Amino acid sequence: MLENLTFDQMKQCVGQNFRVELEGREPVDLLLVRAGKVMESEAARLKRDAFSLFFLGPPEPYLPQRTYPFHHEKFGGEAEGIFLVPVGKDPKGFLYEAVFT
Repeated sequence: MLENLTFDQMKQCVGQNFRVELEGREPVDLLLVRAGKVMESEAARLKRDAFSLFFLGPPEPYLPQRTYPFHHEKFGGEAEGIFLVPVGKDPKGFLYEAVFT
């Protein structure tokens, strides 16, 4: 499923929550706050238009860099593993990025 996601599909999901499964803990909702394309020069070499998704999570728990099972209707109700990288923190929580190439 993830290999078929596009920037245009995911841009429509900005403002929606994605449920993340955590081992030994309650699931956490991350809010998709932004979808962005990579630079044109980079995208020209890829099979699809590469894009990044930026999620805002709560102040706790902090999610270290790794692949997490995500749930959202875009995935047909099934969990898809998405690699998240923490990229910042603000008073609302942590900001995470997922890159799709």
